Amino acid sequence: MPGHAGLLKTELAPGTRLGTEMADRARFWGRVGGIFHTDELPAYGITTEEVTQLIHAMKVADQDAVVFVVDTMENATDALKAVTERAKEALKKIPEETRAANPDGTTRYMRPRPGAARMYPETDVPPIQVTGNYLAQMKARLPELPEQKMARLMKEYGLNQKLAKQVLDSEYTQLFETVAKETKVSPTVVAATLTETFKSLRREGVETRNISDQQILELFNFIAAGKAAKEAIPDIVSWLVIHENASLKGALDNLGLGMLSEAQLESIIDDLLKENKSLVETRGKDAFGALMGMVMKKVRGKADAELVARVLKKKLE
Repeated sequence: MPGHAGLLKTELAPGTRLGTEMADRARFWGRVGGIFHTDELPAYGITTEEVTQLIHAMKVADQDAVVFVVDTMENATDALKAVTERAKEALKKIPEETRAANPDGTTRYMRPRPGAARMYPETDVPPIQVTGNYLAQMKARLPELPEQKMARLMKEYGLNQKLAKQVLDSEYTQLFETVAKETKVSPTVVAATLTETFKSLRREGVETRNISDQQILELFNFIAAGKAAKEAIPDIVSWLVIHENASLKGALDNLGLGMLSEAQLESIIDDLLKENKSLVETRGKDAFGALMGMVMKKVRGKADAELVARVLKKKLE
């Protein structure tokens, strides 16, 4: 650096020298630990003899300075380019740059001032080489696009477009797939519960987000095993939300939602048919709808609707 001898150690402000400014640029642009320069040598384990050899090798005069960097060729080259640019700026004016505050109240170089190329590339972040191998790895890990996932939910689980979109837009997408794969409950029932039923409960003030994924999975396992009816889901979820860490069995016991046996169900239906004998005699099989409503009102949460319908039809026939 012709004519720079003594300038690199000159204080520009307390604790700040031109050499310090150059080092900050070198660290940012070259990703190096710092720089060495002849204004501060011999030091850092570098001897007077080694400094003399350096000056001789560089063929410099007494009024000149030498800056050097120890790093990889690429980093060292980038660092020295940044030092050269800072030296040129020092001959013209105080550079326009964004500076960060030091604990002692001084400042240091942080990044260039925004310009026309502010975001192209982003000046806050040094360039990173992106290899073909890295791109291939990223491509292999890309998630499904929303439209692809929606089409898969419809095809794989038999959901209609409305339910598939509701699942996709919900926070339960992954849980839905887990429950649908691990239990024998209809995916449509699972999807409707996690979206429409839970949404309805939240409107009523039931904070469904307080129930864990494990509890939800256990609930559907109970339904698949015939230990709970899907019609009881709103009552069970509401109870579990209030009773933190309670078991599903505890919910069923406290709510009295243990499943009725088929024999118990037949007995209830027989009683209702007797109570509504005139309705049956008048309308025959057409009385099914009205009677179904009566039975479900009486056994809701304790019997599966499909079983109720099957037993009731058999009785009417």
